[in-house]
Parts: sequence; structure tokens; C-alpha cells
Amino acid sequence: MVLERMLFFVATMLFLQQSAIAQASNEPYREMLITIQQHIQQNDLQGAQQLISTAITKYPADGGLENLRGVIEIQQGHADLAIKAFSAAVAHAPGLTSAYLNLGRVYTQSAESDKAARVSALRIYDKLLRREPGNPEANYQAAMLLMWDHSFQLSMEHLERLSEADRGRIGAQIVLCADEAALNHPAGTDKAAAAIIAAQDLTEQDAMEVLPALRTAHRADLIETIFAAANDRDPLSPEGLRILGLAQEGEGKLAPARATLERAFAQSHSSVAILIDLTRVAKAAKDYQGALGYLAHARDLQPNDASFAYEFGVLTIRMGLLGESRKAMAEAVRLEPNNAEYNFGMGIVSSFSQDATQGLPYLQKYHTLRPSDPAALLSIGTSYFRAKNYDSAAVWLRQAVAHQSTAADARYYLGRIARVQGNLDSAKQELEQSNTLGPDRPDVLAELGQVSLMKHDYSPAGVYFDRAIALDPENYAANFGLLQLYARQSDPRQEEQSKRFDEIKNKSEEQYQEMMRIISTRAEEAPKPEAPH
Repeated sequence: MVLERMLFFVATMLFLQQSAIAQASNEPYREMLITIQQHIQQNDLQGAQQLISTAITKYPADGGLENLRGVIEIQQGHADLAIKAFSAAVAHAPGLTSAYLNLGRVYTQSAESDKAARVSALRIYDKLLRREPGNPEANYQAAMLLMWDHSFQLSMEHLERLSEADRGRIGAQIVLCADEAALNHPAGTDKAAAAIIAAQDLTEQDAMEVLPALRTAHRADLIETIFAAANDRDPLSPEGLRILGLAQEGEGKLAPARATLERAFAQSHSSVAILIDLTRVAKAAKDYQGALGYLAHARDLQPNDASFAYEFGVLTIRMGLLGESRKAMAEAVRLEPNNAEYNFGMGIVSSFSQDATQGLPYLQKYHTLRPSDPAALLSIGTSYFRAKNYDSAAVWLRQAVAHQSTAADARYYLGRIARVQGNLDSAKQELEQSNTLGPDRPDVLAELGQVSLMKHDYSPAGVYFDRAIALDPENYAANFGLLQLYARQSDPRQEEQSKRFDEIKNKSEEQYQEMMRIISTRAEEAPKPEAPH
């Protein structure tokens, strides 16, 4: 917690009230301390230091003077010297409460990220609490330090020692909320969060303090409400708005998330991270044109980031822009020639061009980079298939059959090869095995329908085509096969199906749909970056 949230004491002087100072009954000594304090309060640190240097000769090893020296050192930014002075004050005046608290405050400034400082601070507060079990600042600070140390139950025990008024303060409620969330106590977490939201002095920094615990507990709902409440008190920074937007995204509130992230970017025009967030949210809302715009802006800001070029290629595939996709994939490979995924993407996109063999060098490089991935076997085999080099295709596809993740697809293509070569029984066998391995895939069902059609088994052909269309009404192969079936049977539905097929053909082509499925699936399965902490 930042020092401004050390709620219970001002950082200088209880020392005048400490009976443990040996010279407390010495009036000249008290007057000297008051004079030094006045110099400090007037920011005359040099004058205060001179007075202390003079006094220390008369009162050596004096805890009160050493405590004041520590205060001066910390105000001058000398943390190491302050620690030395406060430690001496504790040693020479064990009853001087302010020396313990001042020393604890210095350690606490870096304790959130520094384990050693956290241990030192906890040791000092523990030492004080043995003397004064009810000291509110020591209990609060110990609770906060233990929360940082993930000792959540012990942290709550220190909070319970606070008075009702002190426990109700926002700083204590932030620690309590984090503890309850980490201990998976939803009711307690909600209650503490409600107190935080209701606090009139809630700040963005307060919201940041409780964020890690709520994120770990997957409480995007509370992150959203707390940051929104902080924003109501005072407009959030771009980073605060980003966190609010990400919480809204986590809650599935895509439109508010996008609006919030747009506001964040309006305040931080060079934030590539926010543009990537906006790209992801727009994609989730299926606004691919909008997503492409955000991503294009990110590419302008960081033109040498290959991941942006690759993602641009994936998005343009979704939009049916094959030429743009290939250009973007080529740029990704140029920037990172040994990136396996980029070579795979370029290989797949190129393999769907007029000359399917153009994709083979990239796919073979992918195979070299990831020799244990059966996707390489399948993709090389399907590229040869599209190039109508069926013998070479079969060599790679038979290798892919041996792997569970690619067996269904490999048998599908082996079935297609067999059908094209007129081996209908073999085609049916391969396709049925594919359907067993991956049931109810429209492309496999459509191909089974084609085999039945060629064998003049019209009844099962109709069943296969109807089932494929039920699963995917715009499936190219199934609708074309059904049109062929109606034509052979002089079915009166032929004219209607012909119109339907023309509509589908104008919207998309079979190969484009297959390419989009391959690339999109791999992009969606790729690890996503974590949201900021």
C-alpha cells in the first residue's frame, strides 16, 4: 500500500509522548526536542540536523534524537541511513513506539516487491506488537505485509485486532477484500468490496491494490465495479481504463469494453497494448473490419513486430481477402524466418493459391522446425492433394493416419483420393473410418454422399447430404452433391436447389472455407497474453 494509505499515524512524532525516553523529565531536553521538531516541520532539515549533531554530544545513544535523525534522513531520500538511525533508536529506547513505526514504514516502502524488506518490516512490527498487542498501525501494516506474502489467514487475524472504526477504513477493507478473495470466501469478498465501492475517498491506487487478488480469484465482476466506482470519484488513467475495459471483456460485455478501451486509447495514442485489446474485443464481437483497423494501427506503430503481420493475415482470411492474407503472412515470415507458426500460416495460405505447390517450402520448413507435430504431415499431404499429385499426397497422409490428432483428416483425404481414382469401396472405407474418428463433420458426410452417388446408392446419398446440410446449411460440397442427386432423380426440388447452390457459390468457395478453418483454429488455440497486472 502506498504511504499515503498508512492511515493511522502521521510519520513523525509520537516521540514527545514516549515515557521510555530517559530524559523525559529533563525540561531543557524536551525544549530541545520541540525546537528540532519545529525545524523539521518547517522543512529546515539542515538546521534540524545541526541541532541534533550538537545535542548528540550531550545525550549520546539517545533514542529520541536518533529517531529524529532518521526522520530527517528519510525526508532527504536516504533510506539506508534512516534505517540505521531508526534501528539505533529502537535499540537505545525500546519503549519508543514511533521508532518502531518509522523503521517499519521505511521497510514497507519497498516491501511489496522486495521479500527481504517484507521480512524486516514484519520483524519490526512483530517486535512492537509483543509490547503493544493492540497498536493499530502495527496491526494494519502487518496485515498488509502478510497479504503481500500470501499469508492471508494471518493477515486477517491482524485486521481483527483493529477497532471497528479502524477496520472500516478503506485501507483495511482493501486488505480484507484481498484476503477474503484469496481464501475463496465469496461472501466476505463481496462485503469488503461493497465497503470499498462505498468509500468516498476511493482512488485508482486503492483499486490497483486489490486487483491482483481479485484477478487470481477470477472476480472480473468486482474488478469492474471497483474500478468503475474509482472512475466516478476521479477519472481513471489510461492504465486504469484499460483494466476496467479488460474486466468488462471478462464479463462478456463486449460493447462497454470496447467503449472503455477506446477512451483509454484516446488518452494514450501510442499504446500498442490497448490496440491489441481492442483488436481482440472486436474479433470476439465478429467485427473483423474494426479489428483489422485496430491491428493496422498497431502495425503502423510497430512495423517490425511479426506477430501483428501474422494476425493481420489471419483476420484477412476471415474476411475472404486471400491476397492480403498472403502478403501479411509473407511479411511475418520475412521478419521472423524461423518462426514455425508463421511458416505454417504462409504454407497453408500459399497452398490454396492456383499453384498449390507454392506452399510446400514453408510447410516443409515447419516440419523441420517441429518434426514431432503431425500437423506438418497432414498439411504437406493436403498440399500435394490440392496440386493433384495424389501419389505424393498419399505418402504423407498415410503417415498422418498414425497420429490421433490428424487421423480423421488424413483418412478423409485418402478417401477423396480413392474416389477420384475410382476406388469407391476403398474410398467408402476410409471415409467411414474418418467419420468414426470425427463424427458428424459436414465435409466427410458430403464426401460419403458423393461416393454413394457414384455407386448409384441414392437413398444413403440423400441421407448423407441432408445430414451435412443440417449441420452446415451453406456447406459447398453437400449442397452441390444434393443438386447432383436431384438432377439424377429428376427430383422437382432440383430448380430450388440450383438457386440455393448459386447463392452459396457466390458467397464462398469450398477451398476458402477449409483454409479459414485450418488457420483460424490454430490462431484460436495459440496461447493468449495475460492481462496486465
